[in-house]
Amino acid sequence: MKTTLLYIHGLGSDRNSRKFINLKEYFKDQFDYDFVEWNNESNIAELLNEAENKLENLENPIIVGDSTGANFAYQLRESRKLKGKKSILILSSPLLNIDDRIADFEFPKTIIPQLIKIKNPSDALIIATKSDAVLDQNWLFEQTFNSIELIEVEDNHRLEKFHKSLPEIEKYCLKKQ
Repeated sequence: MKTTLLYIHGLGSDRNSRKFINLKEYFKDQFDYDFVEWNNESNIAELLNEAENKLENLENPIIVGDSTGANFAYQLRESRKLKGKKSILILSSPLLNIDDRIADFEFPKTIIPQLIKIKNPSDALIIATKSDAVLDQNWLFEQTFNSIELIEVEDNHRLEKFHKSLPEIEKYCLKKQ
């Protein structure tokens, strides 16, 4: 049975996310792929519960979250962890704390209460840039966290060069399987 890779996109994206497509093109038929698709009106707790039910009997699925989706991916992993289930967590340009937003566009008010504040991330691969214009990610590079592998990339919040991180993602997944 193949490992499942579940992808949770960021704000304003969907199942056709460029990063999700990059993952599928790079890993080809190595994984079974699934996604959580959400929008500003979604009940995130309900969607994460559905995703958790899908993953319930799977050993060590890979959960990938981008930006706002990274916050949701973290919540999903933590819920599984409370039930003694392992997951591999990969976060790109993660919105770990809404207070870290520096962008000048308004964030959907319906999503804010569905986010958690993650001040001490653990057990994950994080891909981030210090030159992010949407989120202040610098604090990630200034602290030490438990079992965090941090990849600093020269890029922007959208991680236009995400495909260049795929070999690092592969190494991380192999190490955690």
